[in-house]
Amino acid sequence: MKKLLKLSMLITLIHAPVHAQWNIAVLPHENTLGDPQWNWLSAAIIEGYVNAYYHVPKIHAVDEEYLRHKLGDTPVSSSDLAKKLDIHLILSGRYHIVGSRIQIETDLIHTTTGEVIETFTGQASVSAPLDAILPVLYAIPNQLNVTLTPHEKTRLQMPMFHNAEALRMATESMMALYRALRQSPIDDDLLTQAESGLKRAIQRDSKSAMPHYYLGRIYETRDKITEAENAYRNALKIDFEHVTARYRLALSLKSQNRTEEAMSELEQALQQSPINPDIQAALSGMFFNQYAQTFETITAQLRQAIQANPDDPIACYELANAYNELDRIDEATKYYHQALQRDSTLADAHFKLGMIAHRKGDQEKAVDHLQKAAAHNTQFTRVHFRLGTIFHLIERYDAAIKAFSKAIEVEPNYVIPRYHLGLSYLATAQTDSAYEAFQKYAERTSDDHRPHFQMAEIARQKGEHERAIDGYMRAIAISPVHVPSHIRLGYLHAEHQRFDLAIQQLQTALRLQPEHPDAEKILTDIQKWTP
Repeated sequence: MKKLLKLSMLITLIHAPVHAQWNIAVLPHENTLGDPQWNWLSAAIIEGYVNAYYHVPKIHAVDEEYLRHKLGDTPVSSSDLAKKLDIHLILSGRYHIVGSRIQIETDLIHTTTGEVIETFTGQASVSAPLDAILPVLYAIPNQLNVTLTPHEKTRLQMPMFHNAEALRMATESMMALYRALRQSPIDDDLLTQAESGLKRAIQRDSKSAMPHYYLGRIYETRDKITEAENAYRNALKIDFEHVTARYRLALSLKSQNRTEEAMSELEQALQQSPINPDIQAALSGMFFNQYAQTFETITAQLRQAIQANPDDPIACYELANAYNELDRIDEATKYYHQALQRDSTLADAHFKLGMIAHRKGDQEKAVDHLQKAAAHNTQFTRVHFRLGTIFHLIERYDAAIKAFSKAIEVEPNYVIPRYHLGLSYLATAQTDSAYEAFQKYAERTSDDHRPHFQMAEIARQKGEHERAIDGYMRAIAISPVHVPSHIRLGYLHAEHQRFDLAIQQLQTALRLQPEHPDAEKILTDIQKWTP
């Protein structure tokens, strides 16, 4: 049963709430002087942004190839990027070279309107052209209210290449690789050209992960799995946080049936990029495939145990658990009931049936089973919390308050019941008690914006605007993508005639949720308050 428990925990990891993450699409930058010998720099700029933000988990940058892979070659609007891929912001721009200096201008573009919100400019020597995006790399997190850790600041300063010629070689090779992959059949001559260029780039600059990564892609395309694995590992030796190299390494290991190693790499990649759908899909698929191989063996052993000892409820209970893990609810329910026929006081079976009833929408039956589980001392100590959430759902708020209070009494260090206790107090108009519950929850956790938002809402309703503003700002500091906090904060600033701050918050809200139900009104108010 350990494998069943591991599966459950890992699935929970994948689907658990994660820190807010901004999705940014980095599009080509125009060579405004038109000198063709510098055309490659547009792709290098994109790669520079994408690589840099590997080191900032709250920012996920994707390039044009990623967009083409997901959406095809048909051009799409900025609003389509927001709707189809949850892109929050778009970066595009231009660059030009004058003498020995290069200037790069990057526009921050609104996904709804396609309008430029702000333009960032950087300059550098042509011998280190990507140094010109350094000011922009820092400006964008500031624009998004993302606070960089000291480690992240240090990593953003590290150049992708130390040699400009190696950067050019690697970028042109990357472009050749992508051209080869877009052809059917794949153009092997272009692959050879790309491979040769990447190897020359490595000889010129051995401290860059990027050419090793793209060599891995070439080897993978040619089914040279061992060489691909070595190339990805070389990339990770240079840049441990190269998320895409780690993801591709995991796929390579999976193709060699090295499942445990592949899962380990995917778990590490998921920590670095928590909401990357490709990593999530690969990891969850491997969990289920691994489990399916052992499921039949496990259930066969449990059936034999039931036959050998028909009066023992535990084998029935464990068999029910096996079916429950695979979401085969009807079979799980059948064996939980068989366990209870053998021992009506089997508290854990009552708990599981209570949760199944809850999922099916039969809340009264769920309450009955969970109360029996609590009465018979289930090992699931959070039964009182589960009861509280169901009581709240069916609007039995006083019972919910008692259940959440009991959950806190039984397990004082389990903090989430305090938040739900606050919600139940709110539902009964006990705002002072609600505020106290939210405050106690906020004191015990640093990564949940919700209690700060709820306390701000209570303060706003009482007319305590400055305290409300502080609460909304705390919520945004934890979750920069929480739209209601931006909207509330924006309109509170407007009430106090701070229109520049109001506009900033409301524009952020629309960038995050272009299809917000009040989008038209918000846009009208922004226009009204714009000087």
